[in-house]
Amino acid sequence: MQTRQIIATTHPDVVVAIFVGNYPPPPIKQANGSVIADDSPQFFALWQQRAAQLSSVVRARGARMYWVSPPPIGVPVLAHAQRLYDGYRTIHGDHVLDAGRVLAHPNGQFVMTKQTCGHPRVVRTSDGVHLTPDGARIYGEEIAHELTAQLGVLASPRPC
Repeated sequence: MQTRQIIATTHPDVVVAIFVGNYPPPPIKQANGSVIADDSPQFFALWQQRAAQLSSVVRARGARMYWVSPPPIGVPVLAHAQRLYDGYRTIHGDHVLDAGRVLAHPNGQFVMTKQTCGHPRVVRTSDGVHLTPDGARIYGEEIAHELTAQLGVLASPRPC
């Protein structure tokens, strides 16, 4: 795991992870050769196990682990990102940043545009998954705001 090397080299106090569950080919297989299906109970269990391993490495080096919520995704086949994040909330000793909601409708649903700083901004690309530069800026600003607030260092304003 490269995380051990990175942490040993950089000695962070905090690690922030946005871990949403891309599962490109080739699929992961069990020891018997059968494929682990995307969105199956086994998929979620193994993904959660890997997240717990990452967290363990981070915390073993004395850093605090923060998981960032994904914004809602407009492609149903990728909607498992929120379910994965819900699992990260259960990792003992970790922290969460619910920053994904900044790119959602007030009811939590997926949106392509948001009113920000008094102007409508397109926050998603036409694929309904990836962020535009404005979307990335708004999301990043919210992550920074929530992280600094949790750390007690209100150095980053909430995005407008």
